[in-house]
Amino acid sequence: MQEPLDLAIDSAGIARLTINRTARANSIDAELTDALLEALEYLAEQPNLRLVVLLGNGRTFCAGIDIGWMKESGGASYDENYRDATKLALVLLRLRALPVPTVAVVTGPAIGFGVGLVAACDIAIAAETAKFRLSEVRLGILPAVISPYLIDAIGERVCRRFFLTAENIDAAQAFQLGLVHIVSPLEEIGAIAATLVTELLAGKPLAQRAIKGLLDAQRAPQLNEALIAETARRLTELRGGQEAQDALAEFIAR
Repeated sequence: MQEPLDLAIDSAGIARLTINRTARANSIDAELTDALLEALEYLAEQPNLRLVVLLGNGRTFCAGIDIGWMKESGGASYDENYRDATKLALVLLRLRALPVPTVAVVTGPAIGFGVGLVAACDIAIAAETAKFRLSEVRLGILPAVISPYLIDAIGERVCRRFFLTAENIDAAQAFQLGLVHIVSPLEEIGAIAATLVTELLAGKPLAQRAIKGLLDAQRAPQLNEALIAETARRLTELRGGQEAQDALAEFIAR
């Protein structure tokens, strides 16, 4: 059986974290959520870690939350839905809180939570053919747990447009908005990512950790347990509701 997440760390301290649910377009389910939490906790404890590269195996970076998992939430209790929403929020918090540089390499579509993963990384590279979409509103839910990272990346004003419309964002527009830092032809993205890794390794590790700490300390509001709880609550209130379940049923029936 294919593992939903691959983690490899080389002798230089470079970790490659690869989402590997290719049969489901790398969408996030309960198993993958737990695997991400475990992997990110492990990475945070590695003293010789230098940087983390986040990838999606296959043609899709991450298609967001698995539709089947979302459908199951209709029969779950409030507490169960809140637990799941909190875990999703913690994935992004742990990714952002890693003390080393993080790089998202986006070679295919990133949807919903997948866009949140990109925004939670320090640096993002996208192929010219990559697409981004904040599709939650079409499914009767809201981009609650990803919102702090998107607001940081592209600003509240821009978020208002794309949260409310669920318009597609191509790679060039994602670059203009500040969601990604580099756009390249798909066939060159590996070489460009390797060059960026070399540049990051040239920096001094303690200084890089201090820089991340400095930037996090100046963020308002702070990314903390209280904010996690608030975003999880807002998602939970809609996720199990009738509007969301009807929207999901309509989506699945297409």
